[in-house]
Amino acid sequence: MKVTEEVQKKWENLDLSNDFVFKHVLRNPDICKRVLSEIMGHEIEKIEFSAYEKTIDARLDSKGVRLDVYVKDGNGTVYNVEMQSVDKKNIKKRGRYYHSLIDLDLLEKGADYEKLNKSVVIFVCKYDVFGLGRYQYTFHSKCEEENLDLEDESTTIFLNTKGTVGDISDELKIFLKAIDGIFTPDEFSAILEKEVANIKNSQERRAEYMLYELNIKDAEKRGIERGREELLTEKINKKLQKGKSIEQIAEELEESVEVIEKMLEK
Repeated sequence: MKVTEEVQKKWENLDLSNDFVFKHVLRNPDICKRVLSEIMGHEIEKIEFSAYEKTIDARLDSKGVRLDVYVKDGNGTVYNVEMQSVDKKNIKKRGRYYHSLIDLDLLEKGADYEKLNKSVVIFVCKYDVFGLGRYQYTFHSKCEEENLDLEDESTTIFLNTKGTVGDISDELKIFLKAIDGIFTPDEFSAILEKEVANIKNSQERRAEYMLYELNIKDAEKRGIERGREELLTEKINKKLQKGKSIEQIAEELEESVEVIEKMLEK
């Protein structure tokens, strides 16, 4: 596998806010339990990792979602924790989609609607989604007309590394600072820093990351090629609707007749 200078430099500069490092750090069960306990405000004694990197597909032709951290605690509550370094403006709807996919995954394993596990989707963001300066925003489904909780047992939490407002634990503040690359003399901060260093010093993790980057590049390339094909197909169809021959279309689009025929076959 050829490692480019760009990829090597990216590896050297990785920190806890990178989703590759983030998911590996939270694969440490002690760290994961500690972080989830601080976020939820109660001790989580036991967790079970459902998969190294959980992938859920709603249908064969749908967009699959790869979840960074997907765990279940001793009471059956399912947690999905996602790292968000860049604001892509779609995070609120993504939370809704992730909940629906988690429910689908549980139902396919035989769960009844009434017995669906509690689910918590957590986004760790390096920006303030709602602009109110809070460290943590926790959402449940509630009735607008009355003070009623829907009790559908789904929770969505947005953490903000830039937060200054709110009553969260000191350890959660330490975790959020670490996401921003700020490590302090505190015991938990030292644990996080050491875990990041262990990942960066691991040849196995380095090779895994290189393959990870290669797969991303390949996916981007396929996406660009697919986009070009879709655009070309659209142009061909428009010209066909105008009654133009394959030869005329090929000439106008500066493509060979063979390419146009191949696109029509697809």
